Amino acid sequence: MKTLSTTSLLFIFFLILMASCQSSQPTFSKRGETYRSAREIAAAKRQARRANKNGGRASETLASKDRTSKTRIRNPRNMEQNVATVIKTARSYTGTPYRWGGTTRVGMDCSGLLCTSFESINVTLPRTSDEQSRFGKEVKLKHLKEGDLVFFGANRFSREVTHVGMVTEVISDKEVKFIHASTSLGVIENNLYSDHYQRIFIKAVRPSI
Repeated sequence: MKTLSTTSLLFIFFLILMASCQSSQPTFSKRGETYRSAREIAAAKRQARRANKNGGRASETLASKDRTSKTRIRNPRNMEQNVATVIKTARSYTGTPYRWGGTTRVGMDCSGLLCTSFESINVTLPRTSDEQSRFGKEVKLKHLKEGDLVFFGANRFSREVTHVGMVTEVISDKEVKFIHASTSLGVIENNLYSDHYQRIFIKAVRPSI
């Protein structure tokens, strides 16, 4: 009787052991796949999540760079509108008498006229004509465009900038209108290719706007 009971207990224990072993078999790997332990599968999942996260950040970074690059591209149409606004503002002062240091309709000097005109598009120019001659890239006469600044000396032998104007209209190779505050006639437009201004012309600059 004791032998039978012992045998029964051993048999039951064996069944329990078998069930325990079966339940510990991996349930993560699909049929037909190479066996991987639970630890290996968990590690693979963590690695996949990190890869997806980093990939998402990379794509966001690229998208951010694309957006940044687009915002840095200057719109030529906006540039033309800005130049037109500056010229319109300068012309509104036509006839204003010359006044050294002036920046109003009561009186205007040459560099003051440009400072006031460029303020219309929120661009701050240096105050003197000499400083303005370094505000941008130098351009040749044949490449002049509306909005370019033109600089002059006191006489044909001087290389010191003492006067400035702004191109308002390019009509032909020999007719380029510029506006400036003349000491004798106030704010006026003249032809850059007239003999007088060709003799004292020093340089032209395309302002950094």
